[in-house]
Amino acid sequence: MGRAVAVVLLVCAFLVTPGLLQPAAYAQETTSIQGRIRNGTPGAEIPVGLPVTLEVYRFGERIGILNAVSDADGGFSFENVPGEFGIGYIISTQYAGGFYSYERDFPLPPEPVELPVYESTSDGEAVRVKAYSLVVNGADADTGLMNVLALVGLENSGDRTFVPELPQAGAMMSFLRFSLPLTASEVDVQSTLRGGSILQIDRGFAMTSPVPPGSYEIAYTYQAVYEGGELSYTQSFPFGAETFRVLLLSGLGSVSGEGLEETEPATLGDQQYVQMEARDLDAGARIDLEFSGLPQPPLWKRWQKAATREGFVSLLIPSAFGAALLSLIGYALLTRREPTADAPTAPGGATQRAALVEAIALLDDRFQQQEVEEGEYLEQRRSLKAQALHGAGEPEDEAGKDGEAGP
Repeated sequence: MGRAVAVVLLVCAFLVTPGLLQPAAYAQETTSIQGRIRNGTPGAEIPVGLPVTLEVYRFGERIGILNAVSDADGGFSFENVPGEFGIGYIISTQYAGGFYSYERDFPLPPEPVELPVYESTSDGEAVRVKAYSLVVNGADADTGLMNVLALVGLENSGDRTFVPELPQAGAMMSFLRFSLPLTASEVDVQSTLRGGSILQIDRGFAMTSPVPPGSYEIAYTYQAVYEGGELSYTQSFPFGAETFRVLLLSGLGSVSGEGLEETEPATLGDQQYVQMEARDLDAGARIDLEFSGLPQPPLWKRWQKAATREGFVSLLIPSAFGAALLSLIGYALLTRREPTADAPTAPGGATQRAALVEAIALLDDRFQQQEVEEGEYLEQRRSLKAQALHGAGEPEDEAGKDGEAGP
């Protein structure tokens, strides 16, 4: 197809598809929308002259915005509004620091739309967390990353919108605050609350969103780095919580914290989770969460990774096997041996010794995984240890007499 033909077809496409130039022209039918603003705070007056916005969507894509202003009775109206199958509406306004909206698909009910607004307060006493759940659905041994999904059910049982205030010097923040481990990353937050922003704070994040009377949901996900199969951090509850649950994928490890009690296992999808629960947490409560037994790479991989670090002193190998291996390595590196006729210095001895130490670590790991019988394991370990201590290829005369036990 020539370039000129392509240009002509493109122009024709614009001419016969007016929606590309005028998004509001998608709909072939129009309707009118009447509504009224109501002040939901008892004894408060109906606001006059409040700007009201109507956003029109067609199959999820916004195709137009209309504006109106409320009258002395709180009434407002929109004329010539697109109205047909696939059309959706969001009617919204802002008042006293709060954001209020009404969402509905076409057709709207015949009675006028009612848009409630509320007076505001910076006192969060009426705000309460109904349910707070942490779902740990994965931990990767190779990367040392734990995946967490948090679900928070929030309720404002008062008759005023809670509007967080910027904290003064030395004052506590009145924002909605959520705790994260210090190693958390890839944080993603979703909420049914409107307006506000998300701020990074010392040990987590905060939301400045106003909270009108009613129930709302907040969901966030993140990844956290753990070390040695463990992760610890403090989960705080600035607004308290009626129920706090930690769901840990079965077989992934264990979790503990003061006040947490194990309940019936939970099933999400086709996966089963260990469930820990605490109830009736007061505002300002804290729980020190301790995750342990998280997946780790095999011992030989851990040793290989640690041995590449700049400082050997930073290496920490847990368990009795770790202590024995550390003693073996220290003895091999710190003991000076004079070459003799019976024990010549082999070329590349340091490299060969490092390979023998790694082989011992791999053998111990296989034994712990029950891949090697005890007798075969002890025999191979004595042989490898003798080679590491006395030089490759030497007989294990004295080394075989140490009566060494398994890890």
